[in-house]
Amino acid sequence: MLFSRQFNTVTLMTWCRALRFGLDAGLSPVKLFKQQAKSGPAEGREVAQDIAAQLARGESVADAARRHRPRFPALFLELVEVGEQAGRLGETFRELEAYFEASNSAARAFRAAMIWPAFTYCGAVLIVAFMLMVLGALASPGTKPFDPLGLGLLGVSGALIFLAVVGTITAVVVTLVLFLKNHPSTREKFIAFGFRLPGVAPCVRAFALYRFSVATAMTHEAGMPVDRSLRSAFRATANARYLAAEEKAVKVVKSGRTVSKALAASGRELFPEEYLDAVGIGEVTGNVSEVMNRQAEVYREDALRKMTGLTKIASGAVYALVGLLIIVVIIRMVMSIGGVYSDAMKGI
Repeated sequence: MLFSRQFNTVTLMTWCRALRFGLDAGLSPVKLFKQQAKSGPAEGREVAQDIAAQLARGESVADAARRHRPRFPALFLELVEVGEQAGRLGETFRELEAYFEASNSAARAFRAAMIWPAFTYCGAVLIVAFMLMVLGALASPGTKPFDPLGLGLLGVSGALIFLAVVGTITAVVVTLVLFLKNHPSTREKFIAFGFRLPGVAPCVRAFALYRFSVATAMTHEAGMPVDRSLRSAFRATANARYLAAEEKAVKVVKSGRTVSKALAASGRELFPEEYLDAVGIGEVTGNVSEVMNRQAEVYREDALRKMTGLTKIASGAVYALVGLLIIVVIIRMVMSIGGVYSDAMKGI
């Protein structure tokens, strides 16, 4: 369904925090999920109740969560499975809490930065609609009315048509955003498309490498085989471009070559030179998990910084749209005045 959505980051962050504290205090996952079913975030209570029931029957946390796969991001499912196998579930939820907190901060900053541009956009649309209505009312019979948009939209009917068209376009954009938010597989492909956009690609890659680094650090600390570690890390990126490179990288590792060589085979577009150098140093020194934890921190900060830049670009695009609408009206007004002056001179 269109609005059968994935849990928001606040819900996931709250769950991870509660589960981390509870596990550190020695409480069982069954009891913790029962607590979340009673007093946790409202949107997650039904799922928490089902997970608690599955755990009581002997299922693992990862398997119980996968029964509700559309509600959880890939990173959550991959890391919970790794943490459970390694007996480090509490540390896993600590890492996930930090990730969701960073994601929530970025989303909150984006929404805050877009409030004024959205208000400006709505104000401009209403002003133009009001102008169309007034100009239609002021038009004299037998004279050509001033049409600021050049589309023949004047009077009450023209203003309503204008509002309907603009409202429909806006609703389509909002619906598309909600659809992408609630359908992970489609969102993965859409995010991968960001690699083709000059200003968007660095931000998309930074977030993907942040997730990849977190997953790699966790799987290496858990002692997971290298091929399985790579699979988990690639899937944790939730990016179709990285998922497409998974099999090739795994094949390189199975042939006996290093992880850095496997990542290099995926292309510099996905893994830049400095990232490959860091992985290579980690392999040589035997400190892959420590190196990946540092890389995760670096790319977390880089992703948030680039997200701030994208927010400025998005708000600038809204202002540009409003400016374009104003310019069109001004040009039409100048052309109309010029036409009236020309007719007057011909009469003289």
